[in-house]
Amino acid sequence: MQGIAVLNPDELGQDPSVGMDLALAIGVRHLEIRTAHGSNALVLDDDQVRSIRQLADERGLRVAALASPLWKWCGPEATPGRVDSFGFPTQVPAEERVRWVDRALTVADILGTDRIRVFSHLSVGEQTETFRDDPLLSYALKAAERAGMRLLLENEPVCTIAEPTPLLDVLQAHPELGLWLDLGNLFEVGHGTAEAVDALAPYTEYVHIKDYRPRDDGMKVFVAAGTGAVPYRELLPALHRARPGLPYALETHVRATPGEALTYGASFLRATIPGGLA
Repeated sequence: MQGIAVLNPDELGQDPSVGMDLALAIGVRHLEIRTAHGSNALVLDDDQVRSIRQLADERGLRVAALASPLWKWCGPEATPGRVDSFGFPTQVPAEERVRWVDRALTVADILGTDRIRVFSHLSVGEQTETFRDDPLLSYALKAAERAGMRLLLENEPVCTIAEPTPLLDVLQAHPELGLWLDLGNLFEVGHGTAEAVDALAPYTEYVHIKDYRPRDDGMKVFVAAGTGAVPYRELLPALHRARPGLPYALETHVRATPGEALTYGASFLRATIPGGLA
């Protein structure tokens, strides 16, 4: 069974039509929506979201997932470190969070997707909140089920759940929750192995692909998938064997030449995943 290639238009800028046109040019038929027009997708108004859907429909493209920022937050009393939240606040009062969950469901519905990414609270020392037993998670999972949607947890290093053991713990505690597996993040926290992939594969419903080279100062230089340190030639076949037919979304973060990085990355995925990508 083939996997599915996904491209995020905002990797090429805030005009979604530019990224959509590249998707067509490199044979990608599915999109991930995160930001557009200078705003997080959750902050856009309904007409702006409908315009994104219309641009996709006109090109015969389908939105595979909403890359929402839900739970990539802490309370107003906490001070987050450097966090890329893609145009969404990182300090969110508890009383505002239900509204954002509801908004994500509305935006996903307009876009025509049933996959919504979530995180697991920012790690902020003693003020860090717990994700597994968060009442908002129970609310969101029930609301998503009623809407015919799936919430998928990304393993994010700046959040509370990034390694296989706590991921398995929360996924087993909440069967309604799936895994948005970022293989680059898994490698970053020291678990970029086929064994970790095998353990997480039964819960994986969506995959993020990004690659980088570590610098001596501890920072990362993002590069096209397949040209960095993440051992994709081992991880991708292992994941495909355990869970064929997954969506694989390119998230390059390559600023200077994003189009080239996405084009190379799509070709690399097709060559590396057994059976290729649709």
